Amino acid sequence: MQSTMNKNSRHIRLTNLPILFDSLNIESLPAATQAKIARIDACLPQTQCGLCDHADGCLPYAVAIVIDNEPYNKCVPGGQPVTDAIAQIVNQNSNDTQAFSAEPSKWPIDVSSQRPVEVHAVIREDDCIGCTKCIPACPVDAIVGTGKHMHTIFTDLCTGCELCIAPCPVDCIDLVTVERTLSTAERALEQEDLRQRYHTHLRRVSEQLADSSNSKPVFSMVEAKLNNAASQSLNISEAQAKNTIAAAKLRSKIKKLEKQLSVRPNESKQLELEGLQAELAQL
Repeated sequence: MQSTMNKNSRHIRLTNLPILFDSLNIESLPAATQAKIARIDACLPQTQCGLCDHADGCLPYAVAIVIDNEPYNKCVPGGQPVTDAIAQIVNQNSNDTQAFSAEPSKWPIDVSSQRPVEVHAVIREDDCIGCTKCIPACPVDAIVGTGKHMHTIFTDLCTGCELCIAPCPVDCIDLVTVERTLSTAERALEQEDLRQRYHTHLRRVSEQLADSSNSKPVFSMVEAKLNNAASQSLNISEAQAKNTIAAAKLRSKIKKLEKQLSVRPNESKQLELEGLQAELAQL
């Protein structure tokens, strides 16, 4: 009975996926491999943040762990608990008991969850110019607004992925820490909801890109990859995706430093700015 439930769970999780994941060729993989991918994907927090170097989300990272033996400790928001959970799946049939430390986060560790503290994005609405650039960047459609009108974020839906910060031209999005305690069952339900929201987002964006009357520019790497998957006219590699995200983050830091220096000169900040500009030029 349990085996049947696991099989059904795997089948549901890895079928009818958005077009973005067609290149993963999951359906062609052996059943045991699919089962392992599904279990790892279920461990991941579904923030779709790209901090694991997979700009298109948690599922591609799960596939890379299983197929390409990619390190399983790269999930920053999941922290040590997620790394340990994936280790049990990866090393289930081996004698490898080596423990890996999770990729460090810039946020402190929450004592109760042992994960980095959660953050949600908040728009300073008085500063928002209604450019709409943050909206397509959100993987779970937690941002609402229209052109030239104030935007807002449904904080209960925000995953804290930070992807909306770099596109904002006026730097009006802040991150605030959130204190809460989730049971294992509550976290599993939340992750499944976030996964479904992301897939809905991908399908909606795919439809928009396929609509010839749609003239909206592409703002995010996920949109670019979706466009690639639909048209097969581009070839955007993971390295390009990683560089695009890194460049966006650098521009955000540069913009903040330039704003600070315009108010008050500071030698150390000026040196930091020049270093970031040089790093951006190399990308």
